[in-house]
Amino acid sequence: MENKLIIYDGNCKVCVGLRDLMLVLGLVEQQECLAYQQLKPGLKAHVNPDRFRNEMALIDTGGGETLYGAEGVSFIFSEKLKLLKPLFRFKLFFRLFRFLYKTLAYNRYAIATPKAPAIACDCYPEAATKYRFAYIALAIAFSVLLTALFGISVHEVLQAGPFAAAVQMLLMAGTGWVIQLMAAALLLERQQALEYAGHLGTIMVAGLLVLVPAMSFYFIGGILFYPLPVLSVLCSSGLMLYLHHHRVQYLGLSQRWTVQWFFLLQVTALLWLLYFHL
Repeated sequence: MENKLIIYDGNCKVCVGLRDLMLVLGLVEQQECLAYQQLKPGLKAHVNPDRFRNEMALIDTGGGETLYGAEGVSFIFSEKLKLLKPLFRFKLFFRLFRFLYKTLAYNRYAIATPKAPAIACDCYPEAATKYRFAYIALAIAFSVLLTALFGISVHEVLQAGPFAAAVQMLLMAGTGWVIQLMAAALLLERQQALEYAGHLGTIMVAGLLVLVPAMSFYFIGGILFYPLPVLSVLCSSGLMLYLHHHRVQYLGLSQRWTVQWFFLLQVTALLWLLYFHL
């Protein structure tokens, strides 16, 4: 990209990870990417800090207009992958892409906590309620799908048909999360509750992704190897416990929220298990 420079939030693990992925895939060159924290005053003048805190920037070093967010990303993809240019010109697709981009951008510190509490710029995204709710909804929808699929994969263990097993698993795995979200809505300030709910969404998805290999083994091979889902659940629980402890600490909340959350998950799962199988 001639005279173009991608500016990203160097304190954001999501941004750095995406930059590294694009470098590995050969979509961009190392010299085309620069963290905002490393910008010299001359280039920094091209970036509006109020917009940058919410969206990446694409500087034109030749003096042209700076592009932000979805517009900047679509320009990069269109330049690097010419076949995508007509797709980004399709208004419906671009609107969806922009919405998904903003949902990711506004929630990037809920997806992965920043590298350090103090940074060279105030790059923390604004509290955009619409995009926080969108992220939570997407996380819940994805979690419901994976939980149902896991229930289907272990339906023989639950001694139920695939659909019934999916429902049972959703109730066993999901009830504790619902109660915890309700407690947060009632006991925390509105913005603090939204912050916490966003982090819970990330924890849910991360924990369920651990179960994907066990599910894949069943759906591809058609065989249920009993130790695999058991080990997966233990690893998932351990990962989620670690993430919850870390994120509660990051949010400045009491670790009583971690104890309460973990207790609710175990007790509600056990109660539903007893209800269905005793």
